[in-house]
Amino acid sequence: MIQINNEIAGCAIVTPMPENNRLTVTSDNEIKNQLNELVDQHYYLSILVDMSNIEVIDSTGLGTLISIFNHSRNNNCKLKFFNLSQSVNNVITMTRINQILDIYSNLDEAIASL
Repeated sequence: MIQINNEIAGCAIVTPMPENNRLTVTSDNEIKNQLNELVDQHYYLSILVDMSNIEVIDSTGLGTLISIFNHSRNNNCKLKFFNLSQSVNNVITMTRINQILDIYSNLDEAIASL
């Protein structure tokens, strides 16, 4: 499940709320579908994703992030991630997915990048 925390001038700030704080094969479909639906509404020009509730990510979760990112880009919506836990950031850096995704340390940096 995702939660919309705030809306700022065509931008949604959302937080994925996966079960057990894990973005894995067992929890990724719901989050992926909800974020893609948000993009498909064409209501937001940008979506900022607060990753602070995700403590563990596996290869399926990484694929989910890339899939959502590509879907948003194909629909002219900017998707930015922020507040990654140390363990999630380590996995993303180790797999070099940080070179694909727009990742920021905090909400202020993500907003400044718009």
